[in-house]
Amino acid sequence: MPQRVLALEIEPAELKAALLETSYRDYKLLGFFREPRDHAIALGDQLRTFIDKNQLGSSVVLTALPGDQVTLRTFFLPFRDRKRLDQTVPFELETQVPFGLDEGIVSYHVLHRDKSGSSVLAAMVQRGHLEKLLATMTEAGLDPKVIDLAPVAALNVLQLLGPDCPETFVYLGGTPGHTEVALYRNRQLVGVRTIVPLAHKNGSDPEAAVAHNGSDTVHADQIVDLVRDIRWTLMALNGAPLDDDMPCIIAGDGPHFAALGQQLHDGLGLVVRRLEQAPMKTISAELRAEMAPFVGPLGLALREVNNPDTLGLNFRQGEFAYHRGAEEVRRKLWFTGGLGVLALTLFITSAFMRYQLVSNRLELVNREIRKVFTATLPDIKRVNDERRQMQDEITSAEKRLKLLRSVAPPSGTTAIDALRTLSTAIPDSLRLEVDEYVMDTEDIKMKARTDTLETPNAIREAILAAKYFDEVQVRDIKSAQDGKVDFRIIVTLKSNSGQKVQQAR
Repeated sequence: MPQRVLALEIEPAELKAALLETSYRDYKLLGFFREPRDHAIALGDQLRTFIDKNQLGSSVVLTALPGDQVTLRTFFLPFRDRKRLDQTVPFELETQVPFGLDEGIVSYHVLHRDKSGSSVLAAMVQRGHLEKLLATMTEAGLDPKVIDLAPVAALNVLQLLGPDCPETFVYLGGTPGHTEVALYRNRQLVGVRTIVPLAHKNGSDPEAAVAHNGSDTVHADQIVDLVRDIRWTLMALNGAPLDDDMPCIIAGDGPHFAALGQQLHDGLGLVVRRLEQAPMKTISAELRAEMAPFVGPLGLALREVNNPDTLGLNFRQGEFAYHRGAEEVRRKLWFTGGLGVLALTLFITSAFMRYQLVSNRLELVNREIRKVFTATLPDIKRVNDERRQMQDEITSAEKRLKLLRSVAPPSGTTAIDALRTLSTAIPDSLRLEVDEYVMDTEDIKMKARTDTLETPNAIREAILAAKYFDEVQVRDIKSAQDGKVDFRIIVTLKSNSGQKVQQAR
């Protein structure tokens, strides 16, 4: 079932939103929405009006904290176990903040795991900032499923580049008041930082000034200062000066980032590319032309797309946990259960259809067997088990055939006729002792003994002289230890020899 995902980004100068529709395997970007911040009314009220006016309700809501409200750090821990990470990560951040762990909420994302341990991106926000944002959301009638960190969430737009994404590169995005800098090496995030101009820290907001004056004036000295801060940030993240001609992907909007891109090219030697000018299969050309100001909310919305490379933090933990989480889990369980029932029904239906098909085939085979059986054995009127009854008939026929062969074999010669002929053909002068005598339908085989080596051949000639047999063979003539001569004799029967005997009688 499709699900609408609304990603909200609340800036000092305006409200921004990206709306996605996600399905099981795909997603569709429905549009971008923006509205100048009206400081004359409460933020919660303006958010509610903004949602209603653009018909953005009935959606899963995501939002993010700005980078200057969160302490962010990347580090390596020499273990991979999730439980140990949960216990250790907060203490790695404790030294970076001027308040205790009990006053902050920690979230982290494992960037990379290997046999030696885990690379972690971790962040901590003070409870007061989180409570203020949630109170504003509640006033607007919203319950965000995720509260991310804006600089981290925006990095998910890099997924849209696909194979066109460089291996090692610099990313720049955000707004004039919050410039986000990230370094990637081998397509793995090394680190990310939000640079806030000194004027903003002193209470002057460049974004608000632009919105109030309606001017896009770019101050050269601010760009120079920002480029200096970017240079030192990248050197700290890289641990050394950057490589020559390193790619730099810029995702910010307006003349501020156009001037910044030129300074980065001239001053740092970076090869600058605009994100929205890259080909993106999943974003239409019309929306791609509008996406530069909406990189933050778009990257936040892409969290809900099933992608293993998605980055994300979520400060809705512990007492701030998402209230509708249990309801969503139940809904997903019902959906999963429904899919399971459907799959089981389809399996049972398929199995029944296969059973019916096999059963029909078996019925046809049984009919053919019955037909052949009846044609072969027409005298059997009661048929119970064709195979067993056919086997009984075959066994009975074999017994009768065996009996008939002993009386009248196919050659027409009976055992008595053959034995009488052999006894008559061999003269008394040729001494013969028969040890083994076997007769079948074609020949007679004997193992015999005599006195001399010449006697076997003499016996052969005497049997042939009777002209009753087709062929006589004498084999394996050899002397025994007792002085006797052992040999074998094979006599081949004639097919009409039995008729000759009958005529002779």
